[in-house]
Amino acid sequence: MRRAVSLAWHYFRLAVMNELQYRMNFFIQLLESAIALVTALVVLALVYSHTDTLGGWNRYELQALLGVYTVLMAVIRVSMQPNIERLIGDIHQGNFDFVLTKPMDAQWQVSIREVRVWQLIDVVAGLLIMGDAVWRLGRQISLWQAGLFGVTLLLGIAILYAVWMLIGCIAFWAIRIDNIFELFDNVASAGRLPVTIYPGWMRIILTYIVPMAFAVTVPAEVITARVDLATVGVQAVVALGFLGLLRVVWRWSLTQYSGASA
Repeated sequence: MRRAVSLAWHYFRLAVMNELQYRMNFFIQLLESAIALVTALVVLALVYSHTDTLGGWNRYELQALLGVYTVLMAVIRVSMQPNIERLIGDIHQGNFDFVLTKPMDAQWQVSIREVRVWQLIDVVAGLLIMGDAVWRLGRQISLWQAGLFGVTLLLGIAILYAVWMLIGCIAFWAIRIDNIFELFDNVASAGRLPVTIYPGWMRIILTYIVPMAFAVTVPAEVITARVDLATVGVQAVVALGFLGLLRVVWRWSLTQYSGASA
């Protein structure tokens, strides 16, 4: 475990040193994040200028949900997406052999090699959106509630990580899977709104196939005091289930890899 954490820290330091060579990227990302943030908040204000609630959520509860969504999507862009893209390239080019020959769990290695540091700006933006929403709601966040929020947020990250890696495993059989990631992005974008506003078939997709309901909605319900412990327990079961499924699929996928010499 200590070696695994040390390796992750090593890759993070390398990413920071690399990104610092291109500091203009920081200002570009800052501008993009500001535009996206302002646009989202303006749209939210326009929607609630015509209604008091949406799917049972008031304006600032939905703003908190938007903040959680922003944080989780930023985490995907910081680490999950670049690592999956590199994994796919390594598989198709035969460079995955080098991962398998190293004395470290292959799944862990391919999950930590790439970090897009400046995307962390969106994590900060998402937290600011949430903080403002909670303040406007006049809610007092207890230490217990803050801790529970942290747990549910980590469970949400685990769920999205498992889903992304499961999609990435398709690269062991398919040459082009870009369209699958685009489809995932389109479906995941629905997570910025409560699942209660969607028709039944869409709720099923957002709950069990691309489980944005558990990844995004549950943390938002915790921070806005809308959730009970039973729901958090279900989220934990879903996260463990997806991680277990990923481990099984990953090990099976390794048996299908024929290497650079094939």
